[in-house]
Amino acid sequence: MKYNAPMITIGIIDYLNVEPLYFRLQERLAGKPIQFRRGVPTELNRALAAGEVDLAPISAIAAARMSSEVAILPNLSIATLGAVKTVLLFSWMADPRELDDCRIALSDESATSVELVKLLAQHFWRVSPRYAVEPQNLEDMLRRSSAALLIGDDALVESAHRRSLPGRGQPYAFDLGDEWLKWTGLPFVFALWAARREALPALAALDILPALYASKRDGLAHIPQIAQAYAPRLGLDVGVITKYLYDLRYDLGPSDRAGLLTFLSMALPHFRPETLQCWHPQEGLHPVFEDVMVPG
Repeated sequence: MKYNAPMITIGIIDYLNVEPLYFRLQERLAGKPIQFRRGVPTELNRALAAGEVDLAPISAIAAARMSSEVAILPNLSIATLGAVKTVLLFSWMADPRELDDCRIALSDESATSVELVKLLAQHFWRVSPRYAVEPQNLEDMLRRSSAALLIGDDALVESAHRRSLPGRGQPYAFDLGDEWLKWTGLPFVFALWAARREALPALAALDILPALYASKRDGLAHIPQIAQAYAPRLGLDVGVITKYLYDLRYDLGPSDRAGLLTFLSMALPHFRPETLQCWHPQEGLHPVFEDVMVPG
């Protein structure tokens, strides 16, 4: 069948954590005017804002900042309740509360996690560090700084190996999903699937959402196989990857949205919750937080 819809570009975060949600997606969308673009979160944030991609998993805080231009796809997210293993603060200090007036290197691949570090520092650890955004390389970052934020596959590898760095020894590691849970008792949402609003008719015409949800169901049923295929890329044990994927939350349920609203309300003081809207072809747009209490 031929389609008259314009070419749609779908973004894919180039990390392990999205693999279950894109399982066999290209096969499901074969023959349709769709292309894919891979990148780290900050690259996809920028590409979606610029209209270079139509749909992508992006940093949760970026979705809130672009709420007038994008709509969120329901029941899709990357979240965690407690330790996430791929958003880590490595530090030469044994306690984050010792980082007052210290330099923290922040990954240039992250947007949401960068803001999470700053919130935790100000409100939970009660310190005032100095920040610098740098390319993600743990050795280089910790050569110049007291702590370094690492995300994605690099963080998972470093977490699994817990190696010593030349001339310095082994840094301490703090999982920011775990720190958030200690502070708030809530899940933390790192990424949301967002689509440009002008692309919604084409997404509906091409049945992209049903294909995404089918991939998610299929992917979550095949996590051991995904882990087996991905393990050589990271040089990690299949069991480590399998447990990591099983521990993630992909549904954007009520408690996830409560955690997200708590985070956005603190990270973006002028954020209006009603502006972030979900879209479903049969239901149109409705507020993401319509059944979530606004935090005090």
